[in-house]
Amino acid sequence: MNLEESDKFAEKQAKNEQRKKFVLMSIIACGVLIALLIVMIIYIQYQDTLQLKVYIDGTQISFSDKMFKEDSGTNYINIKELSDLLGYTYTKGEYKKYNENSDSCYIKNNLEIVAMTAGKDTFTKYIDVVEGAPELTLEGPYGVEMSVSTQNGGSNTFVMEKPVKQINGELYLPFEYIVDVYNMTVDTNTKNRIRMYTLPMLFNSAKELAAKLEYGTISGVYENIRAIPYGLVVVGDNGIFGVIDLKGQEILSVKYETLEFLQNTEEFFMRAENTVGLLDKDGSTIIKPMDYDNISILDEIEELYLVEKERKYGVVNREGEVVIHVDYDRIGLKNIEDFKIANLRNNYLLFDKCIVAELDGELGLYDIKGKELLKTVYEGFGYLSEVSGEDSVLIVPKEIGINGLVINFDGRYAIYDVDREAIAVPAIYTKIYSVTKAGETTYYAEFNGEQQDLKDILKDLAQAEAEAAAKPTVVDIDEGEEGSSDETTDPTTDDSYVQGGESGTEEELPEEE
Repeated sequence: MNLEESDKFAEKQAKNEQRKKFVLMSIIACGVLIALLIVMIIYIQYQDTLQLKVYIDGTQISFSDKMFKEDSGTNYINIKELSDLLGYTYTKGEYKKYNENSDSCYIKNNLEIVAMTAGKDTFTKYIDVVEGAPELTLEGPYGVEMSVSTQNGGSNTFVMEKPVKQINGELYLPFEYIVDVYNMTVDTNTKNRIRMYTLPMLFNSAKELAAKLEYGTISGVYENIRAIPYGLVVVGDNGIFGVIDLKGQEILSVKYETLEFLQNTEEFFMRAENTVGLLDKDGSTIIKPMDYDNISILDEIEELYLVEKERKYGVVNREGEVVIHVDYDRIGLKNIEDFKIANLRNNYLLFDKCIVAELDGELGLYDIKGKELLKTVYEGFGYLSEVSGEDSVLIVPKEIGINGLVINFDGRYAIYDVDREAIAVPAIYTKIYSVTKAGETTYYAEFNGEQQDLKDILKDLAQAEAEAAAKPTVVDIDEGEEGSSDETTDPTTDDSYVQGGESGTEEELPEEE
């Protein structure tokens, strides 16, 4: 090799080394860029997971900064905003009260109405059908012919652990009760992801499951469709029904003529071979099948049930024990909407502890254990005013001086003290009503055309009772019996009779136990 060839070889070697270095540097640069890109992707994905996203039936939706609130460790969701997103109509004010109260609202879809009020730990659902119609066929978004049962008058009360809240003028529902209010499921298993699935989508999935398991049909009763968000599907074959879960496991065997899901207690009303009963969602028996025509919920908290047999009504408890015998024409008040009432969960239960019973047009009262408080002899409960500016009164609130129920005996009005279980105000009054002025409500009773403030009447009665109790007793030596020094019984302290009419004659009321 000569000198010239040696120089060319060295130059070629140098170029090869430069190429190798360039390739190596390019590989390193690409590796760095790829690493940076991966880091950026991971960072973007991480930042994305920090952002709350909401999906309805798989579609991401936009929401405002008012949608979610946290208060005292409880998560809340804006009722109006969620209702708008789901296609519900939101109306401000109390349902059927025709007011514009900002602390109350009701929402409506094509099948039901839900009424809620700030500060209350209950809400009420109403099936949106004509009351009294036994069944109504509707076209719904479910691809089947639907029917709606009107059991319980078409309404159910739900009890929550936390109340609805009003925050900055907006009403908020505790997040966990979305399922109950909107009949949907909510998946929050992924951080900062809320996935909601509406009832139509859930129903279609349940239909596919039932078909796969070769059940003949899936119940089109709307109340039963509402069981699906709780993981339960009412299926049937040849006119008999049962229940499966979403894994296809049988909960209630297919043998019942009727199954109806009671959403507020998550129970099933059943009918088979002319008997009815109540079954829990896990398949256990709550009330054994008995010879009743119907069973429905009277009160969820007290676990009481209204039973019917041959158009007579009574009450049983969760163990199936009789609280009120099936002897009455009606349980509950039929004209509850005529009165302004606070803290009344339903028209069956007054003061959360008194059950109204009606027989032959006359009313009586029982407690929730079945004790008779007032015999079934009263013309009515409550005073109905026909005078403009005077409001009808059924319940006298505690702040007036008595936890009282207005009762009508022989055309005169008295007040029954539910705490003392005694008639505290005698039946001598022609009216007991209230008047509201400038937001302040005053209660009055009228006797001989004279208006008297009910607070003053109660104070006078309490004073007379105290004075009577303070009087010394004397012993009748001849008879050997102890008695009062005053031979006349005080009608304000004895509930066995009342003073009646202008003449001051005494009218006997039925003895109260």
